[in-house]
Amino acid sequence: MPPKELPGFYYDPEKNRYFPIRGPIPGASTRRPPPPAPPTPPPAATAGCSRKRARRPELLSAREMYGGGVIFSKKVTRSTFKQQCQYVQASQPMVWKYQATNSVADKALEQLSVMVQTPQGLRESRMLVTGSMNGSIQLYGLGSALNNFWNEMELLPQPAWTPMGKHNSAALPSIWSSEAAFSKFSSSITCIKKFGLHVPDASNTNSVQRALVATFGSGESGGAVYIMDLSDTIDSSMGSWTASRVASLDRTVWTADCSYDSTHAAFGMDHGAGLLDLETRGLSWLCRSKSDILSLKFVQSGNVVLCGLRNGTIASVDVRQKHLNPSTGVPSPSTSRRTVPMLSAKRHGRCRNQADKDKCSRDVSMPSAVCSLVTLSSDENYFLGSSMDGSIKLFDLRLIQKGGIQLYEGHVNSHTQLPLVVDPSETLLMSGGEDCTVRIWSIKTGELIFAQRVADAPFTAFCWPESSHDLCGSSLFDVNHSWGAWLGSRDGLFYMHGT
Repeated sequence: MPPKELPGFYYDPEKNRYFPIRGPIPGASTRRPPPPAPPTPPPAATAGCSRKRARRPELLSAREMYGGGVIFSKKVTRSTFKQQCQYVQASQPMVWKYQATNSVADKALEQLSVMVQTPQGLRESRMLVTGSMNGSIQLYGLGSALNNFWNEMELLPQPAWTPMGKHNSAALPSIWSSEAAFSKFSSSITCIKKFGLHVPDASNTNSVQRALVATFGSGESGGAVYIMDLSDTIDSSMGSWTASRVASLDRTVWTADCSYDSTHAAFGMDHGAGLLDLETRGLSWLCRSKSDILSLKFVQSGNVVLCGLRNGTIASVDVRQKHLNPSTGVPSPSTSRRTVPMLSAKRHGRCRNQADKDKCSRDVSMPSAVCSLVTLSSDENYFLGSSMDGSIKLFDLRLIQKGGIQLYEGHVNSHTQLPLVVDPSETLLMSGGEDCTVRIWSIKTGELIFAQRVADAPFTAFCWPESSHDLCGSSLFDVNHSWGAWLGSRDGLFYMHGT
């Protein structure tokens, strides 16, 4: 007899008991699990970790028997067929390294879409923009429309790591770049973030694509914020890109980010964070703190900015409140959105009254300096944070006083600002450790899916494009894989894809 349905509860056939139905974490299925559970599939070896997973034919068989919804196993309580396929492909990726790319992508990576004027007319193409510690920005053409762009040199890929049984994998295409850097700055690049409306229509010459570039600053001058304007059509024989400085600061700029509606940019500095109105170019304080803000991220709505501090505090700041002008200390009328810290940056000591308790309860602390923050677009209440001691956690803003709700183990870090990156479906989490090992976790379960050393230097920059397909109408990077991500280190530029 099927178990009796109880309102607010679901029955787990493996544990033979009822459990309350609660809000799922990102990636969790909202469907009630079916009473019958499919048999546990035979184990399949996974390189780089001890995870055992079903093979594709077994997943297909399970889908035919139990539908395309929830799949059960002893390792994963609930996961969809699509998620299981993603786990399988992520457990044995192929990694390629491009020649002659040492120290060109060790700080920032971003893939952009640009319009290129060719003899055959306007064509849309992908372009990879890289930033380095020496302050240079390099452009790499990924589409066939850029084969002869600026008389570029061809860069060939070589296998950096191949999973067992995949030695006959088709080679990736070459990429093109000029020998000279596109732009050179006086200090290290800290981030490159694309923003602006993009209309993927080759007949529309008014497509807007811009990138925000932040520099760290040097002993002679502070950091700066630039905007690279890519809205003009690029001629195949001459580039027409421009980079204009929009903010010069007397402080170190550790990080920067753009809001999803492309109206504001925020940047983390020593002793606080700033807010830049991208329409009026008005500059104001976002918040002040006694500790450096090493990481920073807008939530999906653009109303809140998460700030990760050197002292381990993660504070959320509401950008809609009033702020003070950084130079005069009086309210500034130059921007339409106002900013003040919404949360206290207190980390130690007891709260003396109820107001302090409320402020302290809204903050969350990690064991050491917060070096990376990633928000999830599927639900802006969730975000991921990593600290320099190697801790990686998933947080819920609604339950911030309880700390992390999911832990991702195995990450190796001690003093480096190693970034996190999430795939477009927000199923997989990737990071590179100081042991030069790339690791991939399931965001939903926290399980380590892949762990393998593929380079001789830690990966310090990642870019997981929304799609690696349809480059100039061709399938240059579509070699029968479902996903692809760019990785950068002092050792060079890498591309990893599922198999």
